[in-house]
Amino acid sequence: MKTIQITPYLVLDNQHLCLIDTRSSEEIKLSFAEAAVLSYLMQHQDEICTKEVLLQEGWPDRVVAPSSLIQCVSTLRKKLEPFSEVNLKTVARRGYQVVVGSSRPASEEQLEEANGADAAPRPTRRKATPLVAIGAIAATLVVAALVYQLLPRLYVSSSVSDWSWIEQGELRIGSEVGPTELLASSDQAGPELARWQRHFDTSSNRSIIKDYKAFALTDGKTDSISICPGFDGECPGKDIININFPTMEKVKMDLPVFFELAKIMEQRIRYNRIELPSVPFHQGELTEHMYSADVYFPRNDQLLVRVDHNISMVYKDESKGLFFASFCITDQDCLTSPIKYNFEGEFTRYSAKIGGHQVDVFKVETQSRNLLKPEKVTQAALPFYRELRRQSLSEEPLYFYRFYQDEHSAAWVIPFYGYSLAWMKKSTMAM
Repeated sequence: MKTIQITPYLVLDNQHLCLIDTRSSEEIKLSFAEAAVLSYLMQHQDEICTKEVLLQEGWPDRVVAPSSLIQCVSTLRKKLEPFSEVNLKTVARRGYQVVVGSSRPASEEQLEEANGADAAPRPTRRKATPLVAIGAIAATLVVAALVYQLLPRLYVSSSVSDWSWIEQGELRIGSEVGPTELLASSDQAGPELARWQRHFDTSSNRSIIKDYKAFALTDGKTDSISICPGFDGECPGKDIININFPTMEKVKMDLPVFFELAKIMEQRIRYNRIELPSVPFHQGELTEHMYSADVYFPRNDQLLVRVDHNISMVYKDESKGLFFASFCITDQDCLTSPIKYNFEGEFTRYSAKIGGHQVDVFKVETQSRNLLKPEKVTQAALPFYRELRRQSLSEEPLYFYRFYQDEHSAAWVIPFYGYSLAWMKKSTMAM
């Protein structure tokens, strides 16, 4: 079932892996496992579904630990918290059950407050002396200051723990084989490169992409891959390929045809991208670091969608500065009016590690978000428009992860359509 009506206003969209609150058009992203488990529970509403069945539904043809289901259910409960009439219950030693229609039971604290005067009288407490009170206040302020300083780093550490680095493997494209490293969200149990390999023809003896290195990423909703041709210890920053595949669909890729179509699309429309000449020495007080990439979203029997993405940063000091980003979405036949979105704000950069690999985490607090609504949107581009519309209405900080960088390029995990890979061309401008 593509969609399931959970409540009169809450819809589970299995095709785009999200919950949709039709009252506000807000979308809540789900991983494949979360959507599959919730879908099965809803189709067997009020029944007790065994853990074995739910593991099979959430992770088909894969063997995962029971803890994966426990984590999945825990995350689902958090995402369903705003909808009090949807109860995801644990039935001890039997499984899980969804009940829709009754509000969740109040916590003990809420019941205690509701009882009010009927509750048993509490013993009176001796009043603290002024010196003790002042000391307690001072200690509280010190603890609060420490928490205020540490909380951002703790949150960043938590966000980094959402990812795991899988050992390097090889991907075959045409007659060429290239080293490929895999990054996966932590709820994805041991994804293999076969998920990406299935999209590329291995029977051809043609050399389609030479001397390449690749990065692959899955967030449970889509599988991204970024390929740099001519990699020789560093990426030259030319002809980089960024493709985002659906997790549950094998896409029929004819790479020569894809390259020709991509070239036409890139020549047709450019958004907020400046090609700068190289300068042999620094000529200014400030430096603007600019990154640009084209990310393609091929889907069977749909128009090819391209996202022209740009990032620009100006450092104020070693870890803080200004952050600008823009997106422009088009399709191969220009049936969708260009969907243009940009935001600006301030970033704080943190250093972290994922599986021993150094990662720069950029927490971006936005000050303005601007979405230019298109006159027409095709079915192929609609999910991306909804993604940008949702993001433009949010005030939550955005997290960008830069996990590779050399003189000419950088590889990023960007918060778009869940999370996507973008190996981006790098340039700088002194100001």
